[in-house]
Amino acid sequence: VGWYRCQFGEYLDVRDGTHDSPKYVEKGYPFVTSKNLSHGKIDFDTTKFISEEDHIKFSQRSYVEDGDILFAMIGSIGNPVLIVKDREFSIKNVALFKPYDRKNTYMEYVLYYLLYIQETLKQDAKGGMQPFIPLNYFRKDLHIPLPPIEEQHRIVTKIEELFTSLDNIQKALEV
Repeated sequence: VGWYRCQFGEYLDVRDGTHDSPKYVEKGYPFVTSKNLSHGKIDFDTTKFISEEDHIKFSQRSYVEDGDILFAMIGSIGNPVLIVKDREFSIKNVALFKPYDRKNTYMEYVLYYLLYIQETLKQDAKGGMQPFIPLNYFRKDLHIPLPPIEEQHRIVTKIEELFTSLDNIQKALEV
Protein backbone atom coordinates (compact mmCIF):
# COMPACT_ATOMS: atom_id res chain seq x y z
CA VAL A 1 0.00 0.00 0.00
CA GLY A 2 1.32 3.46 -0.86
CA TRP A 3 0.94 6.87 0.67
CA TYR A 4 -2.48 8.24 1.47
CA ARG A 5 -3.89 11.38 3.05
CA CYS A 6 -6.43 11.16 5.84
CA GLN A 7 -8.15 13.34 8.39
CA PHE A 8 -6.21 13.62 11.62
CA GLY A 9 -9.33 12.53 13.51
CA GLU A 10 -9.58 9.32 11.45
CA TYR A 11 -6.00 8.39 12.30
CA LEU A 12 -5.86 9.55 15.93
CA ASP A 13 -8.25 9.98 18.82
CA VAL A 14 -8.33 13.78 19.23
CA ARG A 15 -9.33 15.10 22.66
CA ASP A 16 -8.48 17.96 24.95
CA GLY A 17 -8.03 18.47 28.64
CA THR A 18 -10.60 19.85 31.00
CA HIS A 19 -11.95 23.37 30.63
CA ASP A 20 -12.75 23.54 34.35
CA SER A 21 -10.70 25.72 36.69
CA PRO A 22 -10.16 23.61 39.79
CA LYS A 23 -9.10 24.80 43.20
CA TYR A 24 -5.33 24.59 43.35
CA VAL A 25 -3.60 22.83 46.23
CA GLU A 26 -0.08 23.09 47.64
CA LYS A 27 0.79 19.43 46.98
CA GLY A 28 -0.98 17.08 44.64
CA TYR A 29 -1.08 16.16 40.97
CA PRO A 30 0.60 18.46 38.42
CA PHE A 31 -1.91 20.36 36.28
CA VAL A 32 -0.36 20.85 32.84
CA THR A 33 -1.42 23.72 30.56
CA SER A 34 0.05 25.07 27.32
CA LYS A 35 2.40 27.26 29.37
CA ASN A 36 4.12 24.10 30.61
CA LEU A 37 4.93 22.72 27.12
CA SER A 38 8.35 23.79 25.90
CA HIS A 39 11.08 22.37 23.66
CA GLY A 40 9.46 18.95 23.40
CA LYS A 41 9.03 18.50 27.15
CA ILE A 42 6.69 19.28 30.00
CA ASP A 43 8.16 21.74 32.48
CA PHE A 44 6.82 20.30 35.73
CA ASP A 45 8.67 22.99 37.74
CA THR A 46 6.09 25.56 36.62
CA THR A 47 2.87 23.56 37.03
CA LYS A 48 0.23 24.19 39.63
CA PHE A 49 -1.25 21.27 41.57
CA ILE A 50 -4.73 19.81 41.90
CA SER A 51 -6.31 17.36 44.33
CA GLU A 52 -6.53 13.61 43.76
CA GLU A 53 -10.31 13.96 43.43
CA ASP A 54 -9.96 16.51 40.59
CA HIS A 55 -7.21 14.44 38.94
CA ILE A 56 -9.44 11.34 38.89
CA LYS A 57 -12.35 13.38 37.47
CA PHE A 58 -10.23 15.00 34.73
CA SER A 59 -8.53 11.70 33.84
CA GLN A 60 -11.88 10.18 32.91
CA ARG A 61 -12.06 12.67 30.03
CA SER A 62 -8.42 12.81 29.03
CA TYR A 63 -6.06 10.29 30.60
CA VAL A 64 -2.54 10.83 29.27
CA GLU A 65 -0.50 7.70 28.49
CA ASP A 66 2.99 6.89 27.24
CA GLY A 67 3.19 7.56 23.51
CA ASP A 68 0.41 10.17 23.43
CA ILE A 69 1.14 13.67 22.13
CA LEU A 70 0.18 16.94 23.82
CA PHE A 71 -0.15 20.08 21.68
CA ALA A 72 -0.85 23.63 22.85
CA MET A 73 -4.06 24.74 21.17
CA ILE A 74 -4.79 27.95 23.10
CA GLY A 75 -2.44 30.90 23.46
CA SER A 76 1.00 29.68 22.48
CA ILE A 77 0.03 27.31 19.65
CA GLY A 78 2.31 24.33 19.04
CA ASN A 79 5.10 22.92 21.19
CA PRO A 80 4.17 19.25 20.66
CA VAL A 81 5.35 16.83 23.34
CA LEU A 82 5.60 13.06 22.86
CA ILE A 83 4.80 11.67 26.29
CA VAL A 84 7.24 9.47 28.15
CA LYS A 85 5.29 9.24 31.37
CA ASP A 86 7.18 9.31 34.65
CA ARG A 87 4.34 10.61 36.86
CA GLU A 88 0.59 11.06 36.92
CA PHE A 89 -0.76 14.46 35.84
CA SER A 90 -3.85 16.12 34.38
CA ILE A 91 -4.19 18.52 31.46
CA LYS A 92 -6.17 21.68 30.79
CA ASN A 93 -6.83 23.33 27.42
CA VAL A 94 -4.22 21.33 25.50
CA ALA A 95 -4.92 18.93 22.65
CA LEU A 96 -4.33 15.26 23.38
CA PHE A 97 -3.62 12.94 20.45
CA LYS A 98 -3.94 9.23 21.20
CA PRO A 99 -3.32 6.42 18.71
CA TYR A 100 -6.32 4.21 18.03
CA ASP A 101 -3.93 1.38 17.23
CA ARG A 102 -0.74 1.66 19.29
CA LYS A 103 1.02 -1.16 17.42
CA ASN A 104 0.51 0.31 13.95
CA THR A 105 0.83 4.03 14.67
CA TYR A 106 4.27 5.60 14.77
CA MET A 107 3.78 8.62 17.02
CA GLU A 108 7.32 9.94 16.38
CA TYR A 109 6.24 10.46 12.75
CA VAL A 110 3.14 12.35 13.98
CA LEU A 111 5.35 14.45 16.28
CA TYR A 112 7.62 15.53 13.43
CA TYR A 113 4.62 16.27 11.23
CA LEU A 114 3.18 18.52 13.96
CA LEU A 115 6.54 20.28 14.33
CA TYR A 116 6.58 20.81 10.57
CA ILE A 117 3.09 22.35 10.41
CA GLN A 118 2.96 24.25 13.72
CA GLU A 119 3.83 27.62 12.15
CA THR A 120 1.00 27.19 9.64
CA LEU A 121 -1.34 26.24 12.48
CA LYS A 122 -0.36 29.43 14.35
CA GLN A 123 -1.33 31.47 11.29
CA ASP A 124 -4.63 29.60 10.93
CA ALA A 125 -5.57 30.02 14.61
CA LYS A 126 -8.84 31.77 15.45
CA GLY A 127 -9.32 34.57 17.98
CA GLY A 128 -7.44 37.78 18.61
CA MET A 129 -5.59 38.28 21.89
CA GLN A 130 -5.94 34.60 22.79
CA PRO A 131 -5.51 32.61 19.56
CA PHE A 132 -6.86 29.05 19.56
CA ILE A 133 -7.39 26.05 17.32
CA PRO A 134 -10.76 24.31 17.77
CA LEU A 135 -10.72 20.54 18.32
CA ASN A 136 -12.90 20.06 15.25
CA TYR A 137 -10.16 21.64 13.13
CA PHE A 138 -7.79 18.89 14.29
CA ARG A 139 -10.43 16.20 13.82
CA LYS A 140 -11.86 17.14 10.41
CA ASP A 141 -9.90 19.93 8.68
CA LEU A 142 -6.33 18.86 9.44
CA HIS A 143 -5.00 16.12 7.18
CA ILE A 144 -1.86 14.04 7.57
CA PRO A 145 0.07 12.37 4.76
CA LEU A 146 0.59 8.72 5.71
CA PRO A 147 3.21 6.59 4.05
CA PRO A 148 3.50 2.90 4.92
CA ILE A 149 4.74 2.37 8.49
CA GLU A 150 8.22 1.28 7.33
CA GLU A 151 8.56 4.54 5.39
CA GLN A 152 7.45 6.50 8.48
CA HIS A 153 10.32 4.86 10.39
CA ARG A 154 12.80 5.72 7.61
CA ILE A 155 11.61 9.35 7.56
CA VAL A 156 11.98 9.73 11.33
CA THR A 157 15.44 8.10 11.27
CA LYS A 158 16.57 10.52 8.53
CA ILE A 159 15.18 13.55 10.38
CA GLU A 160 16.98 12.51 13.56
CA GLU A 161 20.24 11.96 11.62
CA LEU A 162 19.94 15.46 10.15
CA PHE A 163 19.24 17.00 13.57
CA THR A 164 22.33 15.24 14.97
CA SER A 165 24.44 16.57 12.09
CA LEU A 166 23.10 20.10 12.68
CA ASP A 167 23.85 19.83 16.41
CA ASN A 168 27.42 18.73 15.62
CA ILE A 169 27.90 21.64 13.19
CA GLN A 170 26.56 24.08 15.79
CA LYS A 171 28.93 22.69 18.47
CA ALA A 172 31.87 22.96 16.06
CA LEU A 173 31.01 26.60 15.34
CA GLU A 174 30.87 27.44 19.05
CA VAL A 175 34.51 26.39 19.59
